[in-house]
Amino acid sequence: MDTQPPKGSVEVIFGMGAHYFIIDNLGSFLGNLEARGYAKLKSNSWMVYSKTMSAALIKHYAYALSKPDPPIQIRVTYDLANEGKPLQKLVDTLKKLNDLHRKALPVWKTKHPRSDVRERRWINLQRFLHKHTELIDCFKYEGDNRLTEGNRSYSLQVATTPQEQKICIEFIKALAEAYAPQSIVRRQRQADRPVHQRNGWIKRYAELHRKRGWRPFEIAREIQKELRGGTWDERSKLQFNLANNTICKIAGLKLPHLTSAMN
Repeated sequence: MDTQPPKGSVEVIFGMGAHYFIIDNLGSFLGNLEARGYAKLKSNSWMVYSKTMSAALIKHYAYALSKPDPPIQIRVTYDLANEGKPLQKLVDTLKKLNDLHRKALPVWKTKHPRSDVRERRWINLQRFLHKHTELIDCFKYEGDNRLTEGNRSYSLQVATTPQEQKICIEFIKALAEAYAPQSIVRRQRQADRPVHQRNGWIKRYAELHRKRGWRPFEIAREIQKELRGGTWDERSKLQFNLANNTICKIAGLKLPHLTSAMN
């Protein structure tokens, strides 16, 4: 079977990789392509149907004119528009929508937006996914049947350069998070990190007991006891063993003779 790309002006539309599948009814298949907005382009040996999706990806279906009888082999290739720059913009938009939606979920520590905010962010994410359905379908794994389109992750063949491949992988990762936001390990906000929570507690504890008339060395001693026992935070139970001067620095305690006072 002739699997060479068409000659002349059509040759440039084919990327580095190609995927093939078999069909029995060519007329029905081509009718479906035309109904979905694919444009037809004929060369000396190939018939090509192409469509640009979301202004980011060009998908091509082609079959050899020398093999008109079924079963007919269909060739699928892709090109990223403008070296992947439009797809990168979509990646950036999807990441932003994911981030806003994830922060509105109940699992987000210390931050609980109203239910209407969460609903609105979810709707915005779903609108993006619906708007770019055809583009997203090009990156989906459909099954293991070798005679059907999508038998493997051939979407990575879209890329012809390392930079384009990086963009494609970022898009796949963003899609995975969009479809399953609660199953993705999220990054902690800076305010949620244990060290920042600990330091905030030390400052609050020191300020509260200073107002109650406690002496600085007494405050530092109690802070150290709480940190070592893990009782400073009943939820996390994290233990810290900090030096006296470190505690004083965090708490803003000024003890010129801290060592002798402690002893």
